[in-house]
Amino acid sequence: GRTSSALLATQEKNMTYRTLLPFLIGVLVMSFGVAAPHVEAASLSLTSTATTVTAGDVVRVRVAVNAGGEAINTAEAVLQFPADILDVISLDKSSSIFSIWVDEPSFSNSQGTVSFSGGLPSPGYTGSSGTVVTVTFHARRAGVASLSLSGATVRANDGLGTNVLRGASGMTLQVVEAQKAPVPTTPVTAPEPVTTTKKPTSTAD
Repeated sequence: GRTSSALLATQEKNMTYRTLLPFLIGVLVMSFGVAAPHVEAASLSLTSTATTVTAGDVVRVRVAVNAGGEAINTAEAVLQFPADILDVISLDKSSSIFSIWVDEPSFSNSQGTVSFSGGLPSPGYTGSSGTVVTVTFHARRAGVASLSLSGATVRANDGLGTNVLRGASGMTLQVVEAQKAPVPTTPVTAPEPVTTTKKPTSTAD
């Protein structure tokens, strides 16, 4: 009777809630802009014009960012290098994808570091090989120079500053001794033998 009717009404109400719940969640997501979770796919890397250089020569090393399919708008890191093998001559940001610098690219040859923190406005960068900064090194002496990136972050263009960095890869430069020019030698010629003509001796009659 009345109990059965009440039970039936409650079941119908629960069915209605189950049907409407996914719809209501969808409306809330669209209304409040709840974004899908970000995938840590971005990376920073180092590339150079050569991997073997001669002591006394210069080599250019480019810091590049791969957004990994995610729109990014900032990147920062500290490039570390052996100061006894390399020293920085100059930093070039003219080809950088970044136009805003929280910290201008700077270097310390005594500490063996290059620091940078740059960004760009929305919609950000989505490419796979964007130049951040290019470093020109002078090779001081022969040796193996290991370059690395520490304290690195790459942040998504999501208004939240989500760090989407997957990894930062360094590189190795081999510095070899300069070839010494051969010293020209003057050939030594043996002196010509000296011949003497023996005068005939005269005898008295």
